[in-house]
Parts: sequence; structure tokens; C-alpha cells
Amino acid sequence: MALEAADEPKVSSGLYDNDDAASININSKKLVNPFVGKTHEEMDDLITRFMEKTRIDGIYDEHIRKGAYLAQDQSAFDDLREDALTLKPEERSALRMEDPKTGNKWNQPWILVRDRRLTQEPGTDAS
Repeated sequence: MALEAADEPKVSSGLYDNDDAASININSKKLVNPFVGKTHEEMDDLITRFMEKTRIDGIYDEHIRKGAYLAQDQSAFDDLREDALTLKPEERSALRMEDPKTGNKWNQPWILVRDRRLTQEPGTDAS
């Protein structure tokens, strides 16, 4: 007997109040973005609650905020923002490298290449 849409297993994230993100269908082929459609105030509230709940050190606040706004909208930092958050040139460069249209998937940090060679079985090629 096949699972009906209503019978599919759901996983509760516990961080979000809206119905779209609170229950994530683990069998879905599409990822749910819990930040889509949120206002700036709602995003600030979600980020603040996340920081309080996880007790992440405040020195990471700016990084968490930037990541959340980028997760909501990839163009979040294309224009000047009201909250004065900006991306540093090296952050913009890193994002360009991750973009499949502008980046290079073969450009890996040296430590990853080195570690892969160390764990490789003798007689096999790492490339």
C-alpha cells in the first residue's frame, strides 16, 4: 500500500512557527526554505530566538545574521541595507566561488585535497 500525501512522515524543526516550515516532509524532493516571505522584523526575531535558544556566542551574531539573510534571498546584500549589514570583499568572493554559475567546483581548499590523499588507498589515483 503506497503512502498517501497526508500519511507521509513529517519532521518538526522546532524553530519555526509557520506551518510551511514547522513540519518538513522528509520524503519531499524539494527543500523547504523557512525564511521565504518573512519580513525584516520577523527575520530579526527568528535570528534572535535562534541565538538565544542555541546559546551561540554573541561574537557570531553578525555571521549568523548574514547567513540567514542570504538563505532568505541570495541578493540580500546587492543593495544598501537598512540594518547596515554588509558583506566584506572576501565574503563576496567566497560566495561567487560557491555559485555554480560563476564558481569552480574543482577549486578546493588545500587541506581537503591533502586529507583526501592521506585517506586514499595505496595504488589509487586521487584525481
